[in-house]
Amino acid sequence: MNTKTVVLVGVPWSVHELDDAIRDAATLGASLLVVDTPESLAQIGEQTAVRTRTVKALDPLLIADCVRDEEPATVLAITEFSMELAAAVRELLGIPGTPSAVEARVLDKAQTREVLREHGLTRVGFHRSSLLDPEDLLGGLEPPVVVKPRSFSGSHGVTFVADRSELERVFDPYDLAETDLDDRDGRVAHLDGDHRTHEVIVEEYVPGPEISAEGLVVDGRLTLFSLTDKVNTGMPHFEEVGHLVPSKHTRERSAQVEEYLQAVVSALGFVTSPMHAEIKLLDDRIELVEIHTRYPGDRVVELLQSAYDVRPYEAYFDAMLNGSVPQRPRPTGEHYGVGFFNGPTDAPFAWPSYAFPHPEAVVSIDLDRRRAPKVFAYEGLRIRYWRAGHALFAHEDHARVQENIDFLLDNTPGQGGSGS
Repeated sequence: MNTKTVVLVGVPWSVHELDDAIRDAATLGASLLVVDTPESLAQIGEQTAVRTRTVKALDPLLIADCVRDEEPATVLAITEFSMELAAAVRELLGIPGTPSAVEARVLDKAQTREVLREHGLTRVGFHRSSLLDPEDLLGGLEPPVVVKPRSFSGSHGVTFVADRSELERVFDPYDLAETDLDDRDGRVAHLDGDHRTHEVIVEEYVPGPEISAEGLVVDGRLTLFSLTDKVNTGMPHFEEVGHLVPSKHTRERSAQVEEYLQAVVSALGFVTSPMHAEIKLLDDRIELVEIHTRYPGDRVVELLQSAYDVRPYEAYFDAMLNGSVPQRPRPTGEHYGVGFFNGPTDAPFAWPSYAFPHPEAVVSIDLDRRRAPKVFAYEGLRIRYWRAGHALFAHEDHARVQENIDFLLDNTPGQGGSGS
C-alpha cells in the first residue's frame, strides 16, 4: 500500500503537538510533511523525525506549488494561525474540507458573533471597534464588558472593564503605532480572517462558570469528545492556569452542550474539522465565548488521550483521509489535569512553593527556571505572561486534581496568593 502524504501547514506554536500528530498519521499509514518558513521549521528539535519543506513566505500559492509533486491526500493545520491558510491551499489543489471562508469567519470573533446573532444562538450584545478610535470603543454598550482582539488567542489582550473609569487599562498592553504598520509579522499568514491587534470586539460580560468542549465535526456532524474544566486568573485578564478532564459538569450538561454546539457549527459552516469551543454555562442556556476549527493547545489533547479511549489526531486524519466518523469515546475512570507555572514576561521567573496539597496526584513536573520568554510582543500587543513549565496530575478524585491546579493559581505572581 502506498503511503499517503498529509501536508501540515505551519509548525504549531506548541511544537510537542507534532509528536502526537506524527504517531497518529503513521497509525493510518500516512506520512506528515510539514511546510513553513525556515525560521519556523528551525523550532522542530532533532528528536522529532518528520519531513519538511521550506517556503519563503506563508502564501497559499507558494505552498501549493511546493507540495504539488507529492500529490497530498489532504492538507491540514493543527495551529490556529494556519487554519485559513491550509484551507486556501486545499482549495488550490482541489482537496475537500472546511472552506477558507469558513475558517476566516471562525478566526474573526466579530464575524462569529454576528453569525450566532443571525441564528438566534446568542443574547450577548457586542460591538466591533478599534483602539485607534477610542471615542467609539464601546459603541453604545455600557460596562461591564470584555474587550479582546478579533483575531488572537491565549487570553492575550483580553481585558475586563467594570465601569468607564477602567477603560484606560484596555490600552495598557498596546503600542498603537506598532499595531498598524505595513510590515506585518511573517510568522502568520495574513488572510481574510486575520485582523490587526488594534481591531477589537467589545462584548457584554456574561457571568457564570466557563468550560471548554472538544470534539470532531465530520461532514457537518459533531461528535463531542469531552467537556473540560478551565482554571484562569479571573478578572481582569482571565489568563489560563490549568485544565481538567472530564469536567465536573459532564453528566448534567454534556447533552445540552452537544446540541447547542451542533447548531453553532452548522450555522458557521464547519465541514470536517476539529472543534474546540469555550462556553459559559448559564442556568437557562449556554453562551459561546469563542470557537475554533482546531483542537485545544495547553496539553489538553494529552489529557484527552489519558482520560478517554481516543486519539484526537488519529480521528481527524481518519476523517479527512477516509471519511470515518469517530465513535463517542469512553472514559477511563480517572481525572487528568494540567497546571502551568505562569510568570510575567517583564520580571525574572520565581516560584514560591512546590508543596502541592495532593502530591499523590502529581504525575510529572516539567520546569526549568533558566527558561526565558520567547515572545514579548506581537504587532504592538505586549504579551503579559509566559509559561516556564507545567505539571500533570491524575487521580480518580476530581477534587484532588482541582486543588492541585488551584494551588498553582494561588502561587501565580499577582494573584493574591503567596506568589504575589
